[in-house]
Amino acid sequence: MEKDTIYISLEQSILVGSRKIHIGDIATIYCRNQEIAHSVRKLEITTFPAEEESQVVITAMKLIEIISKNHPEIHIEVMGNPETIVYYKNLRQGTKTKGKIKAIFLMLIAFFGTAYSIMAYNQDVASTELLSNLYTLFTGSNKTDSSIGYIVGVVTYSIGLCIGMIVFFNHGINRKTTDDPTPLQVQMRLYEQEVNQCIIIDSSREHKTIDAD
Repeated sequence: MEKDTIYISLEQSILVGSRKIHIGDIATIYCRNQEIAHSVRKLEITTFPAEEESQVVITAMKLIEIISKNHPEIHIEVMGNPETIVYYKNLRQGTKTKGKIKAIFLMLIAFFGTAYSIMAYNQDVASTELLSNLYTLFTGSNKTDSSIGYIVGVVTYSIGLCIGMIVFFNHGINRKTTDDPTPLQVQMRLYEQEVNQCIIIDSSREHKTIDAD
C-alpha cells in the first residue's frame, strides 16, 4: 500500500498569540488525506514561558520527529526554510493598547527627528542663502527677508520637498501611489532577513534551538 505524503512549508519567521505552539500554528500543511493533515496540525511542539514576549527557533527536523512518532505510516516532504523563528506576543487588549501607545510615540520621534534632519540639512547646504540669491538674481532686489516673493519661494520649496518625499517613498497619506514596494520597505525587509539570520545563528550557538533529538 502506498504511503500518504504530507508536505510541510515553513516561513522564515512567524508571530503567534498563544503560548502553546502546535504544528499548524507555524507551518503550512498539505496532505490529500484531510484527516491526517488535521491531526498533524494539532500536534504540540512546545510551550512558551509565561512572559509577555519571547522567541524561539524551531527546525523542520523537529517537526519531522514529532510527526514520525505520531504517524509513522506517512511520508514527509519539507518545503521552504529548514527552520523558522517563532515570535510569541500576548495579544490581550491591554497589550494592544500598549502597542498603540508605543506606535504613537515612535511616530512622534520619527516626525520630529525627520524635521530636525531636514532643517540641519538646509542649514548645512545654506538653502536659505541659495533661495535669497535666486530671488536677487531674478528680481534685482536685495530685500529678501521681508519680500513677499521670497516668502513665496520658501513656501514653494517646502511644498516641493514634501511632494518629492511622497513620490520617492511611493506613499500618500493612506495608500501607495503604485504597487511597487517603497525603498523604505525594501530596506526594512533586508534588515528583517539579516536580523532573522542572526537570531538563528545565535540560537544554534547557544544551543537554544528546538531541534530533533
